[in-house]
Amino acid sequence: MYGPPPDPRQVAVPAGPLDLPWPWVACLVVGVLLVLLGVWGVRRRPAWGVLALVSGHVIALTAPAAAVLDRYVWGAWPTLDKAGSYLFYREGVHRTILDVVPVDPALRLIGVHVGHLWVVAGFDLILPPLGAFGATSLLWLVLGWGCAALCFREAGARWWPALIAGFPFGMGLHQFRDVQWFTVEKPAVFGIALFCWALLRTRRTRGIGPILVLAAVFVGSTFLDVYLGLVEGALACLALVAARDRRMLAAVGASALAVLPLVLLQVHLLQGEGALADPEIWLWERAALDVASLWPPRWNHLEAWRALNLPLLALGAWGLWRDRRDPLARFAALGVVVLGLLALGPRLVGTRAHGIPNPFFLALWYGLPGAWRLAKPEFLLEAPVLLLLGSAARVLSGPAFGRRLLAVLHALLLAGWILSVRTHPAYPGFSQPVTVRLAPHWQDTLGPGAVRPLPDP
Repeated sequence: MYGPPPDPRQVAVPAGPLDLPWPWVACLVVGVLLVLLGVWGVRRRPAWGVLALVSGHVIALTAPAAAVLDRYVWGAWPTLDKAGSYLFYREGVHRTILDVVPVDPALRLIGVHVGHLWVVAGFDLILPPLGAFGATSLLWLVLGWGCAALCFREAGARWWPALIAGFPFGMGLHQFRDVQWFTVEKPAVFGIALFCWALLRTRRTRGIGPILVLAAVFVGSTFLDVYLGLVEGALACLALVAARDRRMLAAVGASALAVLPLVLLQVHLLQGEGALADPEIWLWERAALDVASLWPPRWNHLEAWRALNLPLLALGAWGLWRDRRDPLARFAALGVVVLGLLALGPRLVGTRAHGIPNPFFLALWYGLPGAWRLAKPEFLLEAPVLLLLGSAARVLSGPAFGRRLLAVLHALLLAGWILSVRTHPAYPGFSQPVTVRLAPHWQDTLGPGAVRPLPDP
C-alpha cells in the first residue's frame, strides 16, 4: 500500500488523453509556449525566464491538471487528511489564529502552520474551494523546482545545470504522493530551497537586508508548515557551526527572534486540556512509520529508485568529495549526514520490537521541547536531497558538460520522470467533488490523548 485504501465514496474520473482531449491539448500548448518564452527570456530577465520555463514544464508534464481544476479534484477524494483540511478551511480555522487566545480544537490539531490555507484562500477568489487546493499544489511544484534552481545558481551553478538538478527536488514522486492523498502543505518543499538561497545571500552580501530576508523566509516557512521551520532551523544551526563568524550568528539570532512568537503560540496549542495528541502514541504509531528506510531502500513507503533520482544524487555525493576543502561543500556534507540520520526515525533498521535504535533521532525526540509532534521524520530527508542535488548542479556546470550533453541529460531526465513518476500508482489521478461534512464532536473521537492534558513540551 502506497497510501490509505480508497474511500467508498470516491468516484474516480478517467483523465487520459482520449478521455479529456481538449484539457490535454490546452495544457500541452500553454506549457510549450511558456517554455519557448522562457528560453527566449532567460538571458534577458533570468528570474522571469526561469519562472516561465519551470511553469511551462509543470503545466505540460502534469496535464490535464491545470485545465480541469474547476471541475475535478486533483488526487483521491475524499481521504481523511484532505477532507479534514478542506473542512477545517471551510470552517475558517486559518482565521482563528488571529484570535487573542486561540482555543479552536481544529487549530490545536493542526498547529500554528495554517499559512498554506491562506494561500488556498487566495485561489478561492477565482476557483471553487477544492479547485483552489489543486491550484495550490500546482504552485508548490513550480516553486519547489524554481527555488531549487535559484538556490543552486546562488551556489555557483549555471542556469541550465541548476534547472536540471532542481527538477527532481520540485517534481519528485514524494510530492505527487502527497498531492494524491495528503494535506495541501505537504508538497511545499520550496521553503527549504528558498531558505538555503537566503543563507547563501546572507553569507555573501553585506548589510542588514539579506539578514532580514533570511528571517522573513524562516517565519513564512514556519507559518506555512512547521516541518519546514524545523528543517530550516537545523540547517541554520549547521551553518552557524560551519561558518563560525559574527555575521552568521547575527543572521541566525535574528531569525530565531523573528520566529519566537510562532514558537510560543505552538507551545500554547500543544499543551493543556484539549491538546489532541499523546506523545508515546505519536512516536510509535506515527513517527516510526513515515520514515526513510535503509533496507529495504524506501522513502515514506515509496521505492527509493523511483522516489529519488539516484544518478544525480550519486553525482552530487562525488561532487562533495571532490570539493571537500570548500566550506560550502563541508556544510552540505554535514547537512546530508545529520539530517539523513534523523530522517530514519526511531530505528536505524528494523521495527520497534526488533531493530537497532537510532540514538540521533531519540536524542532529538526526548531532548527538544515539542519534538514529540514530529510525526513524519521522512520529511527531514528533503534537505539532504536538496544539498546533494546542489552539489550535482555545480558538477554539471563544469567544462566537461557542454550544451549538447546538457540537452541530452535534460531529455533523459524528462523521459525518466515520465516512466518512473508519472506511471507510478501513487501519482495523483482525478476524482469527483463528493460532498463531505465534519462529524459532530469529532474532537472526542481521536483516541485517549484527545481528552486528557499533556505534559508540557
